[in-house]
Amino acid sequence: MAIRLGIDASQSAASCAISTEAGIIASATIERPIENFPTLIRDVVARANICLEDIDEVVVCIGPGSQTGIRTAVVTGNALALALNKPVSGVLSTDAAAMISKSDEIYKVAVSAGRRRWYVQSYNWNDKKLCRLDELQLMEEIPINAFSVFSPTPNNSKEFKSCAYGILLVAEQQRQLIDQSLLSEILPYERKGSEGE
Repeated sequence: MAIRLGIDASQSAASCAISTEAGIIASATIERPIENFPTLIRDVVARANICLEDIDEVVVCIGPGSQTGIRTAVVTGNALALALNKPVSGVLSTDAAAMISKSDEIYKVAVSAGRRRWYVQSYNWNDKKLCRLDELQLMEEIPINAFSVFSPTPNNSKEFKSCAYGILLVAEQQRQLIDQSLLSEILPYERKGSEGE
């Protein structure tokens, strides 16, 4: 039975979750500062009634989102994977939002880009697999028909689904293997302009 640890700090609240073939077995969120990440991970591991050595794979959200938060999660995920001699994978926050907002039709998800802007992407399901339909777009306001699923404040109720929860669901289907050079793959809130700007 594979056990995955999902960690995210791309959103306004950092989150951590653990999954097995049975589904998500433990999940929690905290407000920033993300220096509390180690405590969050220890708490979720304890809630799942496992130890760190039981984890088979680490899954990290690689954005889009807070660049500082993503870098912290990536470094933490890489350090854990290295210490445990386990693989580490990256999943997009928009894919996590799409997985949580699952719909039978084509739909859009929105992830906060800060400063009242949003990253928006369209999805649908094809043969029970999540599919991206377009490129990630940065918009000044959230489209009326888009789902925005990540709460701006931590919510540890059983109904709340954090980004870490979503990336573990996505990891069942698709993910990209990452390594110590992952920082080049991070998708921050602020995208740099074209070269020479």
